[in-house]
Amino acid sequence: MAPTAGYRLRVESLKTSHLAQLPNAQPAPYGLNANSLQGLIVQSWFSRFDDWLPEPLNARLTRALALIESGAESLDRVEALALMRPGNRRQTCWHLDLLALASPRHFSRQQGLRLLIQEALNDQTARNHSWLVRCDSQDRPQLDVLREMGFQPLRRARVWDAPMADANGVAAPNCASAMPAGLVWCDLTRENVRQLLALEQASISPQHRQILDRQWSDLLDLRGGGSKMLMAERDGTRQVIAGLIQRPWGMDAPRLELMRGLAWDERIRAAMPMALGLLQQQRPTPSLLVTDDDQSLGELLEGLGWRPGGLEVMLGRSVWRRVSQRNLGGIRPLESMLGRLQPQHPPLPTPTLAPRR
Repeated sequence: MAPTAGYRLRVESLKTSHLAQLPNAQPAPYGLNANSLQGLIVQSWFSRFDDWLPEPLNARLTRALALIESGAESLDRVEALALMRPGNRRQTCWHLDLLALASPRHFSRQQGLRLLIQEALNDQTARNHSWLVRCDSQDRPQLDVLREMGFQPLRRARVWDAPMADANGVAAPNCASAMPAGLVWCDLTRENVRQLLALEQASISPQHRQILDRQWSDLLDLRGGGSKMLMAERDGTRQVIAGLIQRPWGMDAPRLELMRGLAWDERIRAAMPMALGLLQQQRPTPSLLVTDDDQSLGELLEGLGWRPGGLEVMLGRSVWRRVSQRNLGGIRPLESMLGRLQPQHPPLPTPTLAPRR
């Protein structure tokens, strides 16, 4: 960006030298302590060689960009970070997290955001792909810049935080003694993850599905950390009726999205206390994401002591992907198809409607 009165903004890949340029804030915003920052630096360095890394390791690395404000008479300062994560193993979709660390001193926030997002979209590895980004619904400057750069809102989700801890710093788990008959919370496996994929795709719009470009193996990479499936047994078979899936954001406490089928199933109400009780025992305790218009799940969480937080907007930016003809199996040129329609024998005379003599 052009300098303004001796000051300028620039974007660089996160490096060790940037650690001393971070603003001093206590507590550290977004959980960005020394260990997490060093981990980001290592991941950013390894992500340069993602073409040589095996799956799914290459899809688990985070690339980090730093927005730096510099001046001739002042020290450089990191104003914001952009974290880029592949959304699937094929890296056709990327998640972008924008972490504001300080307000620019000589530039508007929109100028910094615009430069940082543009550099992320032009990243050597992630460019020419689709993008997803989450934003606080009240952050009007960031929403305006994202809309200006081609992002469109896809869905709104409410953040729910675990019940408040008691005097000893421990939140009392609201955990049932036993699950109702016929219901079981299962870990994600190769045998059942396809059902969870179908549930996820049914809960989002066609545009969101196209941008996400998810396959069952991508969901399998999100197992652990609280990811579960609620299965209902009937006639010897199991069917998924709800799910908890990791939704990483920034470097803060983990988040899980709670989703269900289109029709409300009362069995979810009976099974949730056990799952939420187990989540409250995790450290750090994850928060939950629930679609904002899902009144049934919202009332259920509130009744179990969970506290509604901020409202997030998911925005997407789709890039048209060409499909080469060689990948379309069984497709023949139009000329060859018309050639098969040519008669192999002399044509029959065309009937006439004139009266016979």
